[in-house]
Amino acid sequence: MDIGIVQPELIYLRGAEKQVCKLSHYLTKMGHDVTIYTFEKKENYGFDSSLENVNIVSLDTKWFISSIFSLNHFRWVHLIKKLSSKLGDHDIINAHNHPAQWISKFTDIPTVWMCNEPYYRDNFIDKYYSANIQFTLPISHVIEKIIKNRYPQTKLETIGSGADLERDIKHIHNDYFDLIFVGPLHPKKRQLDIVKAFSLIKNDIKNVRLHFVGGTVDAYSNHIKKSMINLADKNGLNIFFYDSISNEELYSLYDVADISVFVPESEPWGIFPLETILGGIPTIISDQCGVKDILPDDHPVVETGNIKQLADKILEVKNNYDEYKNKTLQTSKTITENYSWKSYSKRMETIFNKIIE
Repeated sequence: MDIGIVQPELIYLRGAEKQVCKLSHYLTKMGHDVTIYTFEKKENYGFDSSLENVNIVSLDTKWFISSIFSLNHFRWVHLIKKLSSKLGDHDIINAHNHPAQWISKFTDIPTVWMCNEPYYRDNFIDKYYSANIQFTLPISHVIEKIIKNRYPQTKLETIGSGADLERDIKHIHNDYFDLIFVGPLHPKKRQLDIVKAFSLIKNDIKNVRLHFVGGTVDAYSNHIKKSMINLADKNGLNIFFYDSISNEELYSLYDVADISVFVPESEPWGIFPLETILGGIPTIISDQCGVKDILPDDHPVVETGNIKQLADKILEVKNNYDEYKNKTLQTSKTITENYSWKSYSKRMETIFNKIIE
């Protein structure tokens, strides 16, 4: 197949961008021709190793501009139309993150939308330019419900995503109980909940170290960080923040991590908790994580925002560590078999063939 993939930007090293790059990598390994169309791409991009045999067409135009008037969606229409004029003679178009799906309005090539998360605004412009999508692939059942309500005309199939580890996790033992969280500091990620939970059990778990990977993105981020530091200091918790770090630096933190906690609200998927599960690190998630779809019923899940329940669950994992470690290792086998990036790419290939036929 000749596949065109549309992705607004290749700038940041986030899960959505990793998904696009890993998919492109494995599709080319399967023998397909892949071209990524984007508004802007960073030189020396962190995921370039996955794009070695992928054609890149970039407008070299900033895709998002901060404005009090929120006029980006008008710019996006112009940019999508411009990008559509550069489309090659592909068999299928795979649109990824919003507003990539608007490309369907400007081409006759069948368009499949991999929907990690629709635009947060339900408005006429989005519905109008999304109207010609052939098939939509919600990443989780959480997103499926939104798609069915907002775009009732589209056919869909919930497909999930993927996750892999770059290397094995070493599990280095030390005198600390180390927690890891990966994700930008943001109210919806609820990192402060984690510090609050450990504050409740500070007398039950000694030598705690809390590692938060992910930079600040706005004024809210700085406020959250300050609150986390103050609360940690008040309760004698060691807290560390890491902004943009290399893969090896991240994996060094995975090596020492005893527990992973990821309890955001409205999270469509969650590559980070899948990575820590793959690494055999007991991982607690919230009931609003999309990856809950693919985890066993007895996986440790807590109600979003329930600090007491989270604290109790952390203590339960700590006090029954070998049991949770073994359960995590069993779950990791299922993820490896069914939700690797290669498996995800094969599912996408099957969908593409179905649409073309």
